[in-house]
Amino acid sequence: MWSLNEIAGMVQKAARGAGLPTGQAEDLGRVAAYLAGTGGRITPVTAALQEPFCKVDVTWTDSGVEVHQGPAALIGPIVRDAFTMGHKAAVLADIAHAPLIAAFLAENGIALKWDQKHLSLSDTTVIKPTCKPVPIPPADWAIWSALAAKTYVPETEASRLVGAGAGLTDND
Repeated sequence: MWSLNEIAGMVQKAARGAGLPTGQAEDLGRVAAYLAGTGGRITPVTAALQEPFCKVDVTWTDSGVEVHQGPAALIGPIVRDAFTMGHKAAVLADIAHAPLIAAFLAENGIALKWDQKHLSLSDTTVIKPTCKPVPIPPADWAIWSALAAKTYVPETEASRLVGAGAGLTDND
């Protein structure tokens, strides 16, 4: 069982290990905590962390945004921002991204509905996350841990001399 803060922190570190910029890593961490705290499936987060990077290609229209390509972890904040700015619709190139995009919006209190690749605002109530510890499938946690490990300082004598880990003297 994990707290939502532990989930958010681990996913944020995993996202940095996967090469995401800091802001998007923070966003994805909050979305993971939201999904876990509402009983949602966490697999869209794990899939986003493993998705290959490609160019983000979007077109802004008067009514919203059209996503032509891009990884879900990078386009999620774009679509969320479009709805936050008052746009009413979004079109996704990859329908597999819809559950994660919905979580990006719900985490910010924005409800939406989708019809295939078309997203629009909904008047439904957004579910609030629990404040209790929640389970995370061990396979997802293992993937997150492996990606987070890419951000660790290598264990060497030189890194310990400059304070990595407990250093050479542990005075706690």
